[in-house]
Amino acid sequence: MSYRRKHVRNKINKNKPKKSIFKMPIFWFFLLSLIIFSTGIYFCLFFSKIQIKNITITGNQKVNLQELEKIIDNSVKKNFINFRELKISSNSFFLTNTKNIQHEILNYSPVIKKVTVSKKFPESLNVLIEERKKIAIFCQNEKCFNIDDTGIIFENSIYPTENIFIVRQAKNIDYLNLGTNVISENLIKTITEIEKSLKNNFQINLIEALIINSIRMDIKTEEGWQIYFDTTEDSNINLQLTKLNLLLKDEITPDIRQNLEYIDLRFKDRAYYK
Repeated sequence: MSYRRKHVRNKINKNKPKKSIFKMPIFWFFLLSLIIFSTGIYFCLFFSKIQIKNITITGNQKVNLQELEKIIDNSVKKNFINFRELKISSNSFFLTNTKNIQHEILNYSPVIKKVTVSKKFPESLNVLIEERKKIAIFCQNEKCFNIDDTGIIFENSIYPTENIFIVRQAKNIDYLNLGTNVISENLIKTITEIEKSLKNNFQINLIEALIINSIRMDIKTEEGWQIYFDTTEDSNINLQLTKLNLLLKDEITPDIRQNLEYIDLRFKDRAYYK
């Protein structure tokens, strides 16, 4: 008897109509989620009101504007499909990566010192360029380069004819590529401090700074005499400049300077001159 009941029940279940997928709540929930997700993706990628259209570049003087615009356009534009006649791309505000643009521009030219990129919703991009400024000329053998306040060479130059000083290394650097840091930032700062002190206080022009090694630097003045500085890490440049100023003010008169050979400031207790 139980066998017959089970057989009848199985037969009834087989003949029972299956529930349509369109009547299942999970189907409509999935479909609605897919529609919302697709709409959101389309809005973020292709909605015309949030495409980068206005690009403002400021601060560049030496770097070519058209080249900068090309770099930015290539970074902003995202190609999704580019096959024969089918091309789909986006300049979406949300996909524009400011750090990538900054990196690409910095790599373009050693003249560029700093780049600031900012987005302004919904369709604007602002790019501020800071170019390196020449404070001296670095020369090695027959090659000369403009050098900035961080010790980086960024442009080819000619042997100076203008009122600007030269920086040299006693030991040649093997590879002189634009964008190379040939002098430490602290040392180039020291040289500029010496140059300003001599010029502002005594109207003496610095014409050359020769870096002998890590502990000594020789400064050559326009008057023909030299100054020897201690450039070790624990040296006190301000103290050496103070001693130099006192000597030139109180002891080494302009008449004495006519026959002066050097001033040696490398000793803590006192300074020597000849």
